[in-house]
Amino acid sequence: MSRTIRLSVLAAALLLGGCAGTQKVPVSTDPSGAQVYLDGAQVCAATPCSVEMSTNQNHLLTILKTDYGQKDIPVRPYSASGGGTALSPEIVTVRLYKPGELDVRDPDRVVDTAVGLGIGVLKRVLEGAGQNPDGN
Repeated sequence: MSRTIRLSVLAAALLLGGCAGTQKVPVSTDPSGAQVYLDGAQVCAATPCSVEMSTNQNHLLTILKTDYGQKDIPVRPYSASGGGTALSPEIVTVRLYKPGELDVRDPDRVVDTAVGLGIGVLKRVLEGAGQNPDGN
């Protein structure tokens, strides 16, 4: 093989190997109609939709809907079978909650709510026993 052909093949392999792949990630929300931002730029006016992302870097999907809390979803590349790179999660499905609604999948919020309820019950019990729950 001539030197020119070998260099051409090597250059093509390097150029193609350096190209980042992309992946479409379906995004759905309950309720639907949320806006989706990819790394800070709006990419979807209303869910459900699909977002195309490069597979060679980390991403942050931000999901917003008026009167509902914001959800941030990290999307990360991983080595897929066959030597390629894919993104995880491959499908994004999000339940949006209004402020004050309890998201049972948020353990910190569940614990805070349970502790708050427990303190309220304890105060009522102590007040009923004639004790000042605040120690005064």
